Amino acid sequence: MLRATESAPASSNIRVDLYGQLFRSILWPTWESRIRRRPTMARYEFLERTQWRSLDELNAMQTGALRRLIRHAYTQVPLYRQRFREAGLTDADIQGPEDLHKIPVLTREDARERPSERESMTHPFPTIRKNTGGTTGQPLLFGYDADSEYWRQAIKLRGYGWAGYQPGDRALYFWGSPSKESPFSKTRAKILLDRAMRREIHVPCTVMDERDMRHVVSLIQKSSPKVIVCYTQAGAELARFINERQLRTWGTIPVLCGAERLFPADRLALERAFGRAVFETYGCREVMLIASECEAHEGLHVSMENILVEILVTEPDGTQRPANEGETGEVVLTDLHNLGMPFIRYKNGDLATAGPKDRCPCGRNLTRIAKVEGRAADLLRGADGTFVSGLAFHILFTGLANAARQFQVVQHPDRSVTLRIVPGDGLNDGSLEDIRRGCAKLLKELPLKIEMAPEIPLTKEGKRRTVIVEAP
Repeated sequence: MLRATESAPASSNIRVDLYGQLFRSILWPTWESRIRRRPTMARYEFLERTQWRSLDELNAMQTGALRRLIRHAYTQVPLYRQRFREAGLTDADIQGPEDLHKIPVLTREDARERPSERESMTHPFPTIRKNTGGTTGQPLLFGYDADSEYWRQAIKLRGYGWAGYQPGDRALYFWGSPSKESPFSKTRAKILLDRAMRREIHVPCTVMDERDMRHVVSLIQKSSPKVIVCYTQAGAELARFINERQLRTWGTIPVLCGAERLFPADRLALERAFGRAVFETYGCREVMLIASECEAHEGLHVSMENILVEILVTEPDGTQRPANEGETGEVVLTDLHNLGMPFIRYKNGDLATAGPKDRCPCGRNLTRIAKVEGRAADLLRGADGTFVSGLAFHILFTGLANAARQFQVVQHPDRSVTLRIVPGDGLNDGSLEDIRRGCAKLLKELPLKIEMAPEIPLTKEGKRRTVIVEAP
């Protein structure tokens, strides 16, 4: 058996992958471009070229996409037409990213309260609809059009490609919760078929006991994935489990971390368990992949062709300015291709540090974020020692957005848990029972107390902590 501190040859990477070659050369192009007539592959090939273009060219692409978005939002989206007029603006006043500061920031509260007014009145309409609880525990309904989805998928493929992944490679996803679909539903069958063709193995990571961890290790040993995609904290716990028990029997497997901040200690644990090929990604459900780490590991490259990212520092007098290199500020996003239900200058609640202005050693001119702050969800510990990711509660309450406007989970030193809920319009005996059942599955035998609260208080940093683990 290979000790966790040693290296091993990645023999699975040496063998010729005939299926992967077949998938990339025939199956995927035929399915995407000819049968479904989707431009995902064309977008991906475009992005593979544009990542090497000059910063001036990338800025020009952003400017063109931004002007189109602003014209559409001003003429076809009621909320933005009103916001522009209240600010004394027309679409002609926004000629490029340098003019964005004229537009008021869209807060999460603004977006939550007026979802229908954010929808386009003409084509393209939002054909894909989702909601998210987010790290603040406040549900947000949003949507986007089909063309935006093609951009999102292509951006993801390029970002994952920097870790060595190619479409059709075998990938293990240690991500999310079990599917809510019935095992016999058509939707479930389509998902399973799609994953099988793409060779994606999905394992829920929300509850991590000894048996579940060993099951994941066994899957890695048997399937020899080319890449592992994981929630950061879940992946780090898996890595520590492997390291402590000296279970590593494989060579380097690239690991893509997402949904939470990657702390230095987590990176070290992951590198020891899987090799020195750990890549951080940054995204949010509203716009998907925002930035990704490349092979140089010197910050995260922004997906400039799809997203315009501002990092804003608030001065003592309340005014805001763009962050200088190394400064931390609030993340503000403009989704350049979502015309169906636009996000223009949307403050998603994250903090990030502005990256260096010079060209990355990898040769790409895409701008960089140095690091993202404040996204790690605390890990609760069950009565039997099982770790439960705080993100599990975000997933639970995403499906109960109408029942709980806000929530907060507090684990006390004796491991008992208090769940505070700010009631929503849909809270009733049935939804409350759903909450109890969902928490019971996550917490198992831990004592649970549910309290109703008028509001979840803010921290001194202005954030709402939805998961708190009190020190013993």
